[in-house]
Amino acid sequence: MDPTANPPAREYAPGDPIIRFRDVYKAFGRNVIYTGLDLDVFAGETITVIGGSGEGKSVLLKCLIGLLKADSGSITAFGHEVTRLEERDLQQIRLRIGMLFQGAALFDSLTVRDNIAYPLVEHSWKDPALIDERVGEVLELVGLPGVEKMMPADLSGGMKKRVGLARAIAIHPEVILYDEPTTGLDPSNVKRINRLIRDMQDKLQVTSIVVTHDMASAFDISDRFAMLYDKKIVWAGRTEDVHDADVEVVKNFIAGNIGTA
Repeated sequence: MDPTANPPAREYAPGDPIIRFRDVYKAFGRNVIYTGLDLDVFAGETITVIGGSGEGKSVLLKCLIGLLKADSGSITAFGHEVTRLEERDLQQIRLRIGMLFQGAALFDSLTVRDNIAYPLVEHSWKDPALIDERVGEVLELVGLPGVEKMMPADLSGGMKKRVGLARAIAIHPEVILYDEPTTGLDPSNVKRINRLIRDMQDKLQVTSIVVTHDMASAFDISDRFAMLYDKKIVWAGRTEDVHDADVEVVKNFIAGNIGTA
């Protein structure tokens, strides 16, 4: 398959389960992160994982794309069992999932163009002209046309996040993972990033999983919430239902974070 070709039509209809975590266990030595975590992610939605610091929200994203390995349990993406895949096969899953890392995680020694081109080259794009064309397209999508020659050191925090998002969407992903996308940004850039998250869902028809401490943003962008507490998901449901959740810890978390983000 030509990696530069237009991506194939999505094989999942909105509302179909596209990612599933089942009875997932994970620990780092004596530090137990999950004891039987379950979660479904549905095609076309933006689901935000909420919870206190140290609950393992970012670990969830890294286990999904194989940067970390679950100790036991099942993680499936697009019908494939991620936990059993070898590195070569994991690359095929990662080709369908883009990730905006906390802090954007740009390579300081590379230009904006080369940062965005990096995953394209990794996935066998050969023609520099086609790479340049795709870099220009995604920079337009995130509202940063013409910055290809800039270095990360010359970018503001908000611009770094947008370049990181451009890199994440360059490979035509079906799923985008956002790890604390608004951390460290001023209010105007928070609004800009939130708007981009919604735009990516609408324009690219992607599924999004967001990890954030910013509850105002979470309410702004999310179709559903999933609450991570005491090493598992204790509640998942529609954003409009979270205030009526019948789990006390969810009510307390929401009440304690509204207006404090």
